[in-house]
Amino acid sequence: MDEETRILFESDLLSLAKARVREGRLAHRSGTGKAKNPFCGDEIAVDLDVVDGAMKTVGYEAKACSLCVASAEMLSAWVEQHGGSTKDLVALAEAVNGVLQGQDAPAGFEALASVAPFRARHKCVTLPFDAAQKAAAATAAEEIET
Repeated sequence: MDEETRILFESDLLSLAKARVREGRLAHRSGTGKAKNPFCGDEIAVDLDVVDGAMKTVGYEAKACSLCVASAEMLSAWVEQHGGSTKDLVALAEAVNGVLQGQDAPAGFEALASVAPFRARHKCVTLPFDAAQKAAAATAAEEIET
């Protein structure tokens, strides 16, 4: 096993994925987004509870690899700690994409740097963010209708 692969498989990402501390659908949600990676079969549904434009809670259900689940756990922890608007979510998703391209990681997302050398696994990491952005869009659409 080369050094990059060893680092990936000994990283904190696997610990997060095994724990699945924050996994679970929300009983009360403002919007849900789903995303699928057709190359590996990962699937994830992300629920957002948004109150007055601020994300309060996130829940997810994943039938996915360890990298996708770890990324969903990081996203969930970030929402719990920071809340923020759906615009903040978009900025975070862009920052995570940057990490996979070799840029500095935002606080709490440093472990994702170990995935950067593995381009085929980038989508696994970004999938929860794709679903969360769809959930945010569904939330915005619901607000417009009411």
